[in-house]
Amino acid sequence: MSNGPASNANWIYDTPIHSDVEAKLRSFLVELGNADRILGIQVCAYKDGKVIIDTVAGVLGKDDPRPVQPDSLFPVFSVTKGITSGMVHWLVDKGKLKLDENVANIWPEFGVNGKDHIKVYQILNHTSGLHNALAGVSEGDPTLFCDWDKCLKHIAMVAPETEPGQQQLYHYLSYGWLCGGIIEHASGKKYQEILEEAFVRPLNVEGELYVGIPPGVESRLATLTIDENDLIKLGQLAESFRSSASTTTPSTFTYNMVANLIPLFNNINIRRAILPAANGHVSARAVARFYAALVDGGVVPSHHPNKTNDTNNEVNTKIFTNSKEKVHEAFLGSGDYKDMVLQQGEFGLGFRWYNTTDGNVFGFGHGGLGGSAGYGDVKNRFAVSVTLNKLSIGVCTAEIIRFICSELDLPLPADYAGLLSGELAGKPVYK
Repeated sequence: MSNGPASNANWIYDTPIHSDVEAKLRSFLVELGNADRILGIQVCAYKDGKVIIDTVAGVLGKDDPRPVQPDSLFPVFSVTKGITSGMVHWLVDKGKLKLDENVANIWPEFGVNGKDHIKVYQILNHTSGLHNALAGVSEGDPTLFCDWDKCLKHIAMVAPETEPGQQQLYHYLSYGWLCGGIIEHASGKKYQEILEEAFVRPLNVEGELYVGIPPGVESRLATLTIDENDLIKLGQLAESFRSSASTTTPSTFTYNMVANLIPLFNNINIRRAILPAANGHVSARAVARFYAALVDGGVVPSHHPNKTNDTNNEVNTKIFTNSKEKVHEAFLGSGDYKDMVLQQGEFGLGFRWYNTTDGNVFGFGHGGLGGSAGYGDVKNRFAVSVTLNKLSIGVCTAEIIRFICSELDLPLPADYAGLLSGELAGKPVYK
């Protein structure tokens, strides 16, 4: 039985329409749904600090016909990295650590096996040489993923594969434990405590932004699915990235890894684990609100979609103490921070650069394997997030982003333009 809009008059959840572009987007989503391109989806966007899109549609899973709601929680893979990166920058802003500090100064156990001179910024820009650290953990014993303390101990002991600072190779799993260890040792608090303190409470997104879900939210979880053809495409893409001389993807990003990750991340024990690189469970409006605040230098938008508990003291709440310009320079690795990034790479300090098709950087964000995404356009004060549960190589998300950007006369990120034209240039957009 089809769960698409043609057979379900309530396929789009009944929430207020915030703008003309949202009304048009809903019609476009219905088209995609009727073409079986969408199973369940959330789209949220802010422009100039105000909500302009907050639309959800479809069902929670292939075998779960309950409707997606605004507070449904989607597993978003590497979208989680942007949130984790923000936490590191938050601690830097609070004076708890420095970007050019040796990680071993913060985390003494880390300073062994050739890692004593690795800097914090080398972790953030994926040049630490630890891209494959613990990569095989799911092959031997997937439950090891779930033991946070054991994973931190393991990663503190490994040796870099390449000379730190020389080569940018995407730390697709190790990134989370590396940043998580820095966050916990610099703050003296647990990762999830800092997540709550830095972002969840200030952004007023309680219950909609988790890395490792708590008990009691299981009924709101979306379940991932993928067509076999899409899985094959993802696997072929992984293999082509791995063999490309220009890619930032490490050697263990393979077809089997992609195929195994998807069912693994539907597992309740994995969902409950702390994996700061990969297992964020979020609503699109939480991620969009996160990027809307970062675009404005940490100023929290006063209006939250579909929430009635906004208070006046939320207006002008500021997450960072530094100026907007300094915050953005730190995220992008520009200005005073330009020597901390590889200019020919894909990353600033923890965030992917979002470029126009002619190469101009206009924002920052992070996508996730299968299509979920979030980014902020600094120049246009625009932030958007898409969460979905039917995974693909990302073309559906690219079409949605193109539709929104076209309606608002905003630049389309080059990554999405490449996906839509079929010119991926050997670089993965979603990892």
